[in-house]
Amino acid sequence: MAAPLVGILGAYGAVGSVAARRLAAEGRCRLRLGGRALEPARRLAAELGPAAEAQAVDARDGQSLAAFAEGCRVVLNCAGPAYLLLDRVRQAAFAAGADYVDVMDDGTASAPGGPRTAVLSAGLVPGLSGLLPGLLAATMARPLRFTGGYAGLGALTHTGAVDYLLSLDRGFGVPMGLWRGRTVPGALRTDEGVRVPGLPRPVTAVPFLTAEVVERAEALGLEEARWYNAFDGSFLYDALNRVRIGDGPDLDARAAELVRAGALDAAGRTPYHALWGSLDGIGHEGAEVRRTVLVRGADGSELTGEVGAFAVSEVCDGRVPAGVHRAAEVLSPRRVVDRLRAVVGGLVVAERDADAASGADLVDEAEEEGAL
Repeated sequence: MAAPLVGILGAYGAVGSVAARRLAAEGRCRLRLGGRALEPARRLAAELGPAAEAQAVDARDGQSLAAFAEGCRVVLNCAGPAYLLLDRVRQAAFAAGADYVDVMDDGTASAPGGPRTAVLSAGLVPGLSGLLPGLLAATMARPLRFTGGYAGLGALTHTGAVDYLLSLDRGFGVPMGLWRGRTVPGALRTDEGVRVPGLPRPVTAVPFLTAEVVERAEALGLEEARWYNAFDGSFLYDALNRVRIGDGPDLDARAAELVRAGALDAAGRTPYHALWGSLDGIGHEGAEVRRTVLVRGADGSELTGEVGAFAVSEVCDGRVPAGVHRAAEVLSPRRVVDRLRAVVGGLVVAERDADAASGADLVDEAEEEGAL
């Protein structure tokens, strides 16, 4: 029997190339590498060997997508902007009889997939971010209160900037929101000078309650949940406060401003991307406990591509049921983190159990870097 064919859209980009190399290294599938430009796809296919082929594909064209998805076992979408493509790649994959994985959220509500399977938000943020509450809750009898956040320092792509702007306007999250049995808008405030163990200097933490965190709070029965986007430097934070949300003709200009601001923050500094979380709850012995985790790597695109590749393998192995799911619902947090530990060079994954009665919090403890 021939190895399953996995089509990767956006295969030669920063994220797609990571996923392609990982799947090629595993040697369990054939690869169809796609993008609007054929030559970069051909170069990557030549690098990966005879199990890889290149095919030009335009994600905005239905016929092109149909031809790309034909014969695939799974289509992995690493192209974007996700909030402009919406679910057209997923629908093309389903129509061709393929399952689907997307490293981003396509901005549409989960819907029945019939006999087909889709895993959305299988990247870094969203994706790994939504797996943190489940990772922390795994050894608790009753999880209660979760706090988490993301900080990144490094190159911001134009596509990533467009997706970020559109996500703010399309229901991905609630600014200043808090989960307390329901979403409470405006309940929190921005904190400056927040210290997160494992980050090089204090950050500005902006509350942004994502739909992903709300889903996990509901699924785990949490009393409270909060999420922060954190900024290491002032240029990107100030630029975001200047731009207005929307998809009008100046969206590209706004995104370009964010790209420039991100580059100014990162100039002369070592890049990193970090997720952290803390969870208070009741342990199996009946005492209150606190668990914390920090995941920090140098390259956010690498982490995104590795999570996407892992999701493809899980779908191919039949570990994900039919239907449309977000990654945090169906991927094992422990298996994902263990995979990242094994394959991402220089990754820090620091986990800690503590006594909640001590009152120490992840964001105000003074710990050595990488040792929560």
